[in-house]
Amino acid sequence: MSENNNRLTEPEAEGRQPTADIPQPGYSEDLLAQVEAENLDFPTDLVENMLSDLEDGLSVVPAQPPAAAEERAPQTADVGSDSTPDGQLVETDRAQKDTADDSEVNAVPEPQAPAAVSSEDAADISEEPEGVPATEIDADKEAVDEMPDDPVPVITEAALTVAEKVTDETAGMTLVERAQYHARMRRREQTRVRRENARRAATGEKVPYQPMTPLDMRFTLIRLSVAVVFLVVGLVFGKSSIAFAMYLLAYLLTGVPIAARVAQNFAHGKYFDEYLLILIASLGAFLLGNRPEASIILILHGVGKMVSDLVLSSTHQSLARQTGFLPDKASLVNMQGEERQVSPSDIRIGEFVLVRSGERIPIDGIVLRGEGTVDDTVLTGDAEPSSIGKNDKVLAGSLYTGSLLLMRATTRFTDCAVSQILRVQDEGSECRAALEKSVLTGAARVIPVAVVLAVLLAVIPPLFNSATTMANWIYRALTILMICCPTALMISVPLCFMCGRGRLSQKGIHVKGSAAVEKMAELRMAVFDKTGTLTEGNLRVKEIQTTQDFNQESILALAAAAEQLSPHPVARALVAAYPSVPQKISEFEEFPGRGVRARIGNRNLLAGNRRLMVSRGVKGVPEIAGTVVYIAYDGDYAGAIVLEDTIRTEAKDAIHGMKSQGVLRTVILTGDTEIPAQRTADAIGIDTIHYGLQPEEKASKMEFLLRTIPTDGTAAYIGDGVNDLEELKLADVGVAMGVAGSSRSADAANVLIMSNDLTRLADAMRICRRTHSIAFQNMVFVLLVKILLVLLTVVGVAYMWQAVAADVLMTVLTVLNSARILGLK
Repeated sequence: MSENNNRLTEPEAEGRQPTADIPQPGYSEDLLAQVEAENLDFPTDLVENMLSDLEDGLSVVPAQPPAAAEERAPQTADVGSDSTPDGQLVETDRAQKDTADDSEVNAVPEPQAPAAVSSEDAADISEEPEGVPATEIDADKEAVDEMPDDPVPVITEAALTVAEKVTDETAGMTLVERAQYHARMRRREQTRVRRENARRAATGEKVPYQPMTPLDMRFTLIRLSVAVVFLVVGLVFGKSSIAFAMYLLAYLLTGVPIAARVAQNFAHGKYFDEYLLILIASLGAFLLGNRPEASIILILHGVGKMVSDLVLSSTHQSLARQTGFLPDKASLVNMQGEERQVSPSDIRIGEFVLVRSGERIPIDGIVLRGEGTVDDTVLTGDAEPSSIGKNDKVLAGSLYTGSLLLMRATTRFTDCAVSQILRVQDEGSECRAALEKSVLTGAARVIPVAVVLAVLLAVIPPLFNSATTMANWIYRALTILMICCPTALMISVPLCFMCGRGRLSQKGIHVKGSAAVEKMAELRMAVFDKTGTLTEGNLRVKEIQTTQDFNQESILALAAAAEQLSPHPVARALVAAYPSVPQKISEFEEFPGRGVRARIGNRNLLAGNRRLMVSRGVKGVPEIAGTVVYIAYDGDYAGAIVLEDTIRTEAKDAIHGMKSQGVLRTVILTGDTEIPAQRTADAIGIDTIHYGLQPEEKASKMEFLLRTIPTDGTAAYIGDGVNDLEELKLADVGVAMGVAGSSRSADAANVLIMSNDLTRLADAMRICRRTHSIAFQNMVFVLLVKILLVLLTVVGVAYMWQAVAADVLMTVLTVLNSARILGLK
């Protein structure tokens, strides 16, 4: 085929795929999902009868679910079967049929009685790939099992609604006892989290942010308030012994928690941090006789921590979070119409899932029956709910509203859209931007340097300046320690990138850490895949050219039969254009970037581009411009099918928006011919095209562009994540568009955009550039203020409490400045 969507193969496969009988055990799950969920229809009357029984069964008393081993019934037919369509639901409630009829019924086999396994099947099973769980392989094999011909519906009288029994541990308690119970459980959880964070800190792991609990906040506020009272009483009594006792009590109330934190850090091998600086400075001030100021700086530090925590916790709550939008249980329906509750991770490809109005969809799938709307704001960022009906795709985590919905799972839970998002977010936790790394590294290194400088400031100047006492220089040195406290710097810059990632998530754009945000902000070159990215990807048959031995119907039938097992967009378009079930094939072989070979009976069938025809010795193949699939039957040229695609309506505005954000060069890499590639480039404003590329040539061309085209920033590759995984890995920024990509898109890409809207690219650049700018503003602001305070301290103008107050104020201001990112359009 002469299309940029060069044939997809597994990354580990090289060259041609071995010829195998169809169906092949262990074949791609994405392929099985497409073949089974998209290409095969379900009898409308059977589905509606099943849903009617389920709706009637809602009022039935819940029954115990059958054993798990007894509910796994075959649900799918052979992929190439030309008999009853795959996925046909089996109705029940036919127990009163005549015995003669019953004898002709191919009943559904009892799951507990394993069927005999042939030697060939056993050989296939023994060759299961390593690292693949047995349950997943069983799911794949079940998805291609052949059902008996003309299955007779056998249905139960009513669908069973299974409700799990939830144990309420507070049952029978009084209101006070129940409150005490919940408080005790919360304290236990807080203790567990603290211990876990301490263990992570000891091993050098990144400790997740944990806001102060209301109980901790209340206790801290009481402690600080009492310290303020002691401080005021001490000030009232002047220089008496009572005043000293009050100052000491105030200092102990505020200083002991700081000392305990320092001791805990020492025990874990962490010697230099902000708490050590505060403890040294406050203790020095107390010993120098500045007892009120020693307590004041500790009180101000405690107040600053509380205020900063309030702002931080509110900011964290404003960020988009994906984990809370998945249901804990899903309603699985077997082929007898019985319902049971399972975990979404236990749902297998091809199984039927029931979703009621107001519930969240547990797995990616395709609608079989039911109409309503889905709100997938948390996934794609689209604020408006979208209407869905039969044969529409739905995503896990979307909120469904409408009639009773029956859907069929098309992916495993680990490969669904939400799982890809979570995988991107988890892997990005350690991918920090260069600016963030420099701030964190510099803040960690400045503390020991500040201690050394403070010691030198306290010792050296008194030797040369007798006018100022050594105690005064020691006080200035302690003030320098307070100024060098990096709290504001270590919070403000990382928080900026966190807010930027949160704002991107709200728009359906998910990035791997702050490194991807920084690279996206510095984007200067954008390289695009064409089909499915710049175009709709819904190829349509434009023209069918035939020879004297074949007509148009036979050419389309041959193409659909040959392409039915290929996941390539061109293959899917040909199968969709054929009005009936494709003829069954006995062999299948795919040639990446060229086409496929299949066998019908004892006849060979070729479908692909002109290169494939020439390489296989087919004579008389004409030159046809555009996206063309040539057909050869038993070595002779039979005809050709010309396909056309539609350029996305927003593509031109998207390219213009990216250039306005700083992109200097745009490129297309495609396997298509020159004419359609150039037509697309001219229509949307692409600068350069590279056409007629094989899959390996596209990766080499991408590497060449990265080496030879000079830019002062980064380069991005934008594709659909189906056949361009290598290019996504090579680019500085790999952007996978849409949710139709393979499950490996999240591993290869830096940026995952859940919708196919190209304007999200300009949105991503704008948010990333603004995020990087605000992070730089915060860093410069904090450093300038601290440098100014150091100069004022050296000349004896600044005081210790002023340094603490300035650090608290800077922390709050930079946090508020970072929170502005969440309001970006």
